[in-house]
Amino acid sequence: MTLIDNENAAKNWNHRKAGRFTRVKLSSSVSVLLVSLLSIAGSGGKITSASAAEAIAGTASLSGSITAENPFTAAQVYARNMDKNMLYMVYTNRGRYSAINLMPGGYEVWAEKGELKSEHRMLRIQAGDKLTVDLLMQPGPDFALTSKDRAMGGPQFGLGARDGVVLLSYEELYPPGPGLDIATITCISCHGGSFLPTQHRSKAEWIAMIGIMLNPAGAFAQGSTLTVTAEQTEILANYLASNFGPDSPARGLKIDVELPLDEETLSKAMFIEYLLPLLPEADLYRRSAAQPGKHRTLEPKLDNFGNIFATNGIIGIARLDPRTAQFSHFPFGTDTQNHAVDMYGKPKSDPASIWSNIYAHGLTIDSNNHVFWLEYQGRHVGRLDPETGKMDRFPIDPKGVVVDEKGIAGNVRGHTPHLDSEENVWFTVIRGNKIGVWNRTTEEITLWEVPTVNSFPYGIDMDKNDEVWFAELLGCKVGRFNTKTERFTEYPSLATPCALNRLTVDAKGIVWYSVFNKGILGRLDPKTGEQVEYDVLPFTDENISMPYGIIADQNNQIWFGDGGMGGTLIRFNPETEKFTYYPEPRQGDNPNIDITREGAIIFTSRSSEQSAIGIFYPDVSKMTGYGTYRK
Repeated sequence: MTLIDNENAAKNWNHRKAGRFTRVKLSSSVSVLLVSLLSIAGSGGKITSASAAEAIAGTASLSGSITAENPFTAAQVYARNMDKNMLYMVYTNRGRYSAINLMPGGYEVWAEKGELKSEHRMLRIQAGDKLTVDLLMQPGPDFALTSKDRAMGGPQFGLGARDGVVLLSYEELYPPGPGLDIATITCISCHGGSFLPTQHRSKAEWIAMIGIMLNPAGAFAQGSTLTVTAEQTEILANYLASNFGPDSPARGLKIDVELPLDEETLSKAMFIEYLLPLLPEADLYRRSAAQPGKHRTLEPKLDNFGNIFATNGIIGIARLDPRTAQFSHFPFGTDTQNHAVDMYGKPKSDPASIWSNIYAHGLTIDSNNHVFWLEYQGRHVGRLDPETGKMDRFPIDPKGVVVDEKGIAGNVRGHTPHLDSEENVWFTVIRGNKIGVWNRTTEEITLWEVPTVNSFPYGIDMDKNDEVWFAELLGCKVGRFNTKTERFTEYPSLATPCALNRLTVDAKGIVWYSVFNKGILGRLDPKTGEQVEYDVLPFTDENISMPYGIIADQNNQIWFGDGGMGGTLIRFNPETEKFTYYPEPRQGDNPNIDITREGAIIFTSRSSEQSAIGIFYPDVSKMTGYGTYRK
């Protein structure tokens, strides 16, 4: 559709913003427990925590009370092991906390809740210790490692806690005027309300950007049903240049939203993050980008021996042994046959260009413990034998004939892989619009064109019948590929236009998908074709949720990461249609996640400058050791 016929699209967007998106089934049942310190004084109520669990041999525990002058809910208590560069985090329940299974070492302990911060205590913890540390929280400055500025909408688009940024309401940030209606259902609909204030462009630059995104012949518009005319481009560019021009002040969208937190449930949980070293010039308040020598973990996967592998920026592949907190690295090196323009658009003539580096996006691991990765920059499927360190690379487009969305041949970019039952590697080609497979027997690659033009195939999963399911980022569809008949079926999201980035198939064959830019969790029943879409934050009109990596656990509960609120893991119960929210230790997003046999969620902190691989135990009493096993 064009914006000339946009009345229905505008209504749908306005309904979504008001929490009344009529084509989306909203779940209003949200677990809420608002308990303050003041309300429990003298209550004598039972407080449950992880402290009753049997401790892992050789570890220690820490517990105590957290107080503040004003009431609070679910404060975050941190314990950083300075010997092993590990960060533990638990939540309070009625002002009490308990952290178990801590590895021995030197520790820094503190608590936070919004603007409330405690002092940082330093202590040595030995195996078998059961220590008590009580902390008082008062208004105080952010600690760089754990700074979380939710008012800036998370780090997904380079936002962070910055001095001089004035936070405004939605109405103040987007004043009435010609072009606001167009911006609402185009720029803001896809990128959210926090994005445009970060862009300071002239009218000519805005026209060029609109051409890329919304012109019918533009690079990104070809996979979308939403385009603009020349007249509408002029109106939109005038509005954007007037409000977000080169000299526009530093502003951000003020988000007055508090997640409903169930203290009883959260107090059973524990996060553990294994932190990687920082570059000397790192700015912890900025969103991470790929740089030479910089750790930037993206997609994690469990291997067969209790370890976690992850793609790691342009360094290569990282392996973590969570039992020892030891990282091992498998560098890619460079490839001078790469496309001459890097993934950020910098040509090889630019000294800042990383064009020759290999950048892997997703990975998967077979029964031989061989790691397969897909190169977003590098144009290959890769294979690593961690035991020997040997790497093999298989060209996705050896003849250089695949054309990307800009009409450039040979600029194919892979995205995410997944194994079928015979351990062939299926994968998405985000730029080149393909689904592909690396055949284990022949070691050859076959590609199929996705029906929707420039759909940008993104996340991928496979069902028990070896059918491929994939997310069309700009096509705003769930794709299905029958590997026997080689036929595609596509299921548009009810929230079209949208950015649909990840999906998972649960044990019942139901496909769950995340609509990144609309804050929606979707459900598709392949047998009936029925679709239901849930508002991730049904208690607010703010469009700030950004669901991302998604997986179903052993009980068919759906887990996904959400960077919109500054980093949150969310569980959805399909039976009760309730969401439970677990704010993460640090600001970030979760491009993809994995799960252990104990139900622990494996994640990375891709957007954070302080990169890490993390493990989240929804119920830490079920933690039997530090090894992370799938089976």
